Amino acid sequence: MIQRWKILRELGRVGQQLRAIPEALWEPLAQRRHDLAFARGFALSEGQVPLTAKVALVLVWQPRGLERSIIDLCHHLVAQGYAPFIVSNAPLLPVDLARLMPLVWRVMERPNFGYDFGGYRDGVWQLQLWGVVPGRLVILNDSVWFPLWPDCTLLQRMEDSPGDLTGTVLRERGTEMFLESYALSLPSTTWQHPAFVAFWRDLRLTSNKYKVIRRGERGFGRALQAAGLSLTGVYGTGEFLERIAGADDVMLRATLRHAAFVDPAMARAAGDWATATGPDWREDAMAFVRGSLGSALFYCTYPVAAVLLMTYPVLKKSMEPVSLRWRRAFFAAVDAGVVPQILPAVEREARARL
Repeated sequence: MIQRWKILRELGRVGQQLRAIPEALWEPLAQRRHDLAFARGFALSEGQVPLTAKVALVLVWQPRGLERSIIDLCHHLVAQGYAPFIVSNAPLLPVDLARLMPLVWRVMERPNFGYDFGGYRDGVWQLQLWGVVPGRLVILNDSVWFPLWPDCTLLQRMEDSPGDLTGTVLRERGTEMFLESYALSLPSTTWQHPAFVAFWRDLRLTSNKYKVIRRGERGFGRALQAAGLSLTGVYGTGEFLERIAGADDVMLRATLRHAAFVDPAMARAAGDWATATGPDWREDAMAFVRGSLGSALFYCTYPVAAVLLMTYPVLKKSMEPVSLRWRRAFFAAVDAGVVPQILPAVEREARARL
């Protein structure tokens, strides 16, 4: 039986596709108005962090006030040698701007047109206007909590990657490959590549989420790959299966006990395998894990192994059932002492969304 939340999600997508028909008429006009506003100049504030060879373009949309986790993120970026450039899709309160100033290079406030990729585009354009050529650029947004721990190594791992564009996870949809766009990292060679420049120059902005994903997240990967550039994910399903296969029985049982399935039947099966006995239980349990990943993502389905075996450092903020179950399973593991405590601000914010 198809679950209700999946039906509602697909109906939502169909609705966005239908809205795309009239939007095709007025969106070009909206973009022209937006681009004229960009040319006149959005609100800019100068922070106290000097520009370095490494720049972090951080897109935030927090109209109700800046969350403490963004301050923690800025601390982390500066500690890793990055100059944070905050692009806010909502006006910042004066008190929040004051909190940011010691921890950022610059802040730009823009209208929320185009969602994250609209903000990314304007941030890239602004850097280009300033003549900045980052030796390393990381692009982040606040749709996730990151980092979860102060000693997180994700930024360094992305810097060490041989890919022309690196993210957390390389996804596949049919023959199409793309990186999850909440965390991307690229060297100066990619920044200066004609395909990179052309993508951001020609990107058509939209406030239709369906088209943002198509044109933005997937379109970006498609454009770079068409030019011969490589996409690389730091974490992958193959590595996950390799590590869990090499883990001991205690780890495998904890992984299954704190699995995050929306499907009640799969959740019951995972719980059964967590307590199963017999000479073949491990082989059968591993077969269950491998089979479940045909339709599920390893990092949100098995957070214990993702954290303890792969140091996966992200929690998504989405209120979709998949992300909600993920967070609940994650904090159940924290409360059981299986997964280490995370940064206090992130924990407060994430637990408030359980």
